Amino acid sequence: MEQCDFFRIILSTYEICDIRSFPIDCIEVIKRLKIPLFKYSELSAKKERECYRVSNDAFKLKGKIYYNDAFPYIYRQRFTLMHEVGHILLGHVGDTKENDDEADAFASHFLAPRIMIHKYGYRDAEQLHDAFGLSYQASNRALMSYKEWFRNISYSVTRKPTEPELQLEHIFFPETNIIPLMEGIVQPARGCYTEEDEDDHSELNERSDFMRLISRWHGDRGFGLAENKWFYGNDL
Repeated sequence: MEQCDFFRIILSTYEICDIRSFPIDCIEVIKRLKIPLFKYSELSAKKERECYRVSNDAFKLKGKIYYNDAFPYIYRQRFTLMHEVGHILLGHVGDTKENDDEADAFASHFLAPRIMIHKYGYRDAEQLHDAFGLSYQASNRALMSYKEWFRNISYSVTRKPTEPELQLEHIFFPETNIIPLMEGIVQPARGCYTEEDEDDHSELNERSDFMRLISRWHGDRGFGLAENKWFYGNDL
């Protein structure tokens, strides 16, 4: 699936489910999407035993989601539930590694949108765990994915996230011209650089300077300051 289409499905789900805060209520999302949802404890003893044979967490079967309401690892189960929702919304057919990987990506980006990690200024897995309700394993993966997401944007032609991501950002930050910096200072954001603003030579030089900042400054604070300089045009 094309990246923009992938993020458009996430944006549409946020709008349909009227999501306005984190961590997301996964059960409420499934209900608003009108996906049939069943607790193991509500089933007959025979069906409950069969569910445990499939998964002690949650699974999807014929467009329905079944979940273990006694499962002790809530953060892990939140991810599994959104993984199964991903299979449904992305129109997956068959049990393939490609489908599973895409459903994992959906769950991660849906629960912790990379644009929101950036906007909130989160820099470690503990923050992602607390803010988005991810397991520590999922938090670490999301953090690494965020840094890769940002680097990809910095090397892209537009140096902007996809349009659906920008629209999702607008849900939580309607005042897009105000950008919070690391120390809590608020500055107006300058427009992102475009080819119309500067010639190609100057543009490549600035990109090169930016990437040298990232490689030279070690630690989360250095990365955060450097990325704010490039992503939003704020001075260091």
